Amino acid sequence: MPKIPTYNAQGRITAEGPGVKTGIQISPRSSVAAALVPAANELANYSIKKRDNTEKLEANKSLLELKAEQQNIIESQKDNPNDEEAINNYKTQFTPILEKTLSTIKNRRVKELIKQGADLENSESIYHLKTNSFKAYEKQSVKVYNDKMNIGVNKYKATDNSILKVKYKQEFYRDAEEFNKEHMLGANDLKKRKEAIDSVLLLADADSFIGLLNAEQQINNLDQSLKGDSFLSNEDFNKNIYDSYVAKINSLAVEGDPGADYDEAIRLTNELEKFKRYNGSAVVSGKREQSFAVLKEKILGESIRHEDKVEKIIQGNKFFEYSNGQKKLLEATFFNAFDAKFNKAVNKERAFEAGQEYEQRINDYASSNPDATYSEQQQYSRELRMNIADKYEEIDIEKVTAFNLTDNKFNITRELGDVVTFYENYKANPKAKNILKTLAKLNGYVQENGEPDVNGFFNVYSQILKTRKEG
Repeated sequence: MPKIPTYNAQGRITAEGPGVKTGIQISPRSSVAAALVPAANELANYSIKKRDNTEKLEANKSLLELKAEQQNIIESQKDNPNDEEAINNYKTQFTPILEKTLSTIKNRRVKELIKQGADLENSESIYHLKTNSFKAYEKQSVKVYNDKMNIGVNKYKATDNSILKVKYKQEFYRDAEEFNKEHMLGANDLKKRKEAIDSVLLLADADSFIGLLNAEQQINNLDQSLKGDSFLSNEDFNKNIYDSYVAKINSLAVEGDPGADYDEAIRLTNELEKFKRYNGSAVVSGKREQSFAVLKEKILGESIRHEDKVEKIIQGNKFFEYSNGQKKLLEATFFNAFDAKFNKAVNKERAFEAGQEYEQRINDYASSNPDATYSEQQQYSRELRMNIADKYEEIDIEKVTAFNLTDNKFNITRELGDVVTFYENYKANPKAKNILKTLAKLNGYVQENGEPDVNGFFNVYSQILKTRKEG
């Protein structure tokens, strides 16, 4: 029987799993897998940065919208001089807007970024609110001060009571002192404010003297007693005195105004020309010399024409009244409400048409004859009344069309046969009364001796009637 080979174990029984041991030691940093670790870390960092940037962008978009709302609120408070009230109004309006914006944001980090940005903007907004309030306060304070001064000056000008003038001046000084103190403007500012007050009051008093016979002397006495040239320069003094004189002169010199006084205007012009300040400075000097020359020439020229214009205006008013009287007489020729023979509708229409024609003709005459004397105007008005009365006498109202001096002078449509008969009667007896004489004069057909040109008128009028008949 064959023998089965046996082996003697060299090792011991153990619980360790089978494995292979080598003497080779490998660094984990030198393997291919280990080389991928930095790349993985960079990818993780990039993802974080991308997330942060995206969140910042989202927050910045919201912050821009919020900033626009902040600017609108700040703008609405720019004229509020009370900074505490402006800030409270800002917070009251902006806080709900911020809360509404935050409520729409789900990302906690984005929400925190918006809160931080809003806090920073709030600090800047409050700064702007305070700055604007201070500016508004200054602006309104200056306006109140100036308005108060202007009202006071008007009161000062309106009185000739010396006691009240002193009282008003003291009030001006007190207001200036309070304003200076309130705004902490210093001693130099207060000095200038009081000098400005003195200047305004000096010129106000000077203006009140203009027109008096000794105006120049009174103005210079006051100016010297106040040492006016120490706070009011010659140029400012001269300019204001000049302007005051010119205003007074122009108020007196209104060409054609019956209430104008050119004698006084000329006297003041001469006074202004020679006026000198107590220190010798001439009012009419520099650029004012040229404007004064124009003023003087204007006043002297107007004074020559003024009397004629006044007479024309007075004459025009008289003629207007006289002409209206003639028109009423003309209308009464055809209509009388209390006379059964003349109170019919046809009478009223004839009176109206006659009155309308009279008024248009009288206006045309007045504008075409501006140099006519009053007696010439009266004569024309009387003759016009009688001629129009003759024209409308016994005419059927249906034959009357609208009268127009330019387009339809012959506003009464007559039968050609009647006109021919009138013309034959005229040729038979030119001295007798004839409607064609009236119509010829009314329509400007007059001979050099003043008599109506019946022949010339008939030639034109008959041709018009023929054309109408044929048409």
